[in-house]
Amino acid sequence: MSVYKRGNVYWFDFVFKGQRVRESTGLRNKIAALRAEAIRRAELAEGRAGIARRKPWPRVEDFVKTEFLPWSEKQHQAHPRTHVRYRTSVKTLIPFFGKLPLDAITPAQVERFKLARASEISPAGTNRDLAMLRFMLNFAIRQGHIVRNPVVGVRFLPEGPGAMRVVSHEEQQRYMAAANPLLQDVATLIVETGMGPEEVCNIRKENVHLDRRYVFVPTGKTKFRRRNVPLSDAAFDLLKRRLVEAKGPYLFAHRWDLSKALTTVRKAHRMAVRKANIDPWFRLYDLRHTFGSRMAMAGVDLATLKELMGHSNISTTMRYVHPTPENKQEAVRKLERFNLEQTFAVYEGQWGSPQKSPQ
Repeated sequence: MSVYKRGNVYWFDFVFKGQRVRESTGLRNKIAALRAEAIRRAELAEGRAGIARRKPWPRVEDFVKTEFLPWSEKQHQAHPRTHVRYRTSVKTLIPFFGKLPLDAITPAQVERFKLARASEISPAGTNRDLAMLRFMLNFAIRQGHIVRNPVVGVRFLPEGPGAMRVVSHEEQQRYMAAANPLLQDVATLIVETGMGPEEVCNIRKENVHLDRRYVFVPTGKTKFRRRNVPLSDAAFDLLKRRLVEAKGPYLFAHRWDLSKALTTVRKAHRMAVRKANIDPWFRLYDLRHTFGSRMAMAGVDLATLKELMGHSNISTTMRYVHPTPENKQEAVRKLERFNLEQTFAVYEGQWGSPQKSPQ
């Protein structure tokens, strides 16, 4: 029989004029697939009378290399990290879907990919790959290759609050001692201002306002991330020096092209953490968490902290509040002192204040 099932959809496989024709119908119903095969045979037969043959669906691997990635690189020139993110996800998608025609990807196959990927990396990483696949297939729809997106309807994995690490002052000192000068400056700005690593790397000269002691962040995931960031003394001195040293528009310029921003200091960060012998490991972004936690422990109210960090709601800010064991112990001591004071107050109310001895 020329119609057979592959995965959750039916394919047809027959020979026409000495040439093998094997294609996916994209259908799950066998009767409908048989009709699709008959229509396909008729199309081929009518092709001899001058009717154009339908263009075959491209394979996922070919589509990614010849259409999607070249388009993404041009589309995201202003945000190259987005293109890098897509290119990274492609490396995991190609082994799983690469040989399939675009129309042959089914929700069931996406589910199998999700489970396989979740056994290798975190839920957040799996969801990023799923999001990239969904975005890529939406692009394929706009290009006219397919008419439906099989990722739609597939549930993403619950991520939870995520792993957040607060760096102690002692760890920070060891880390800074092990870091190179560039990393020291980037890390200092993160932990002193709460800016994210990408925000620091993209600081432009015109966005630094030393006279009013703030840095303007012009872009972000939400309108709340576009904000004025006040400067501590350490951040002020660092940016003042950087403004003098900068030879291009960015205070942290790309090594080979001064007209572009620094993209990452990830390798230098890993080396510094390893050299400082810090365990457990922490990410560079954890210095932003550290800023938020230190602010909260210093008594800064959450509404103000929300604005400083560029959060859209207070619940997000709450995730950055991580009291240290020392702060928790001090909280218990405060409770003990309070209870003791209240006990004395009750005692004094019952028996009166002790009489002072005559002078």
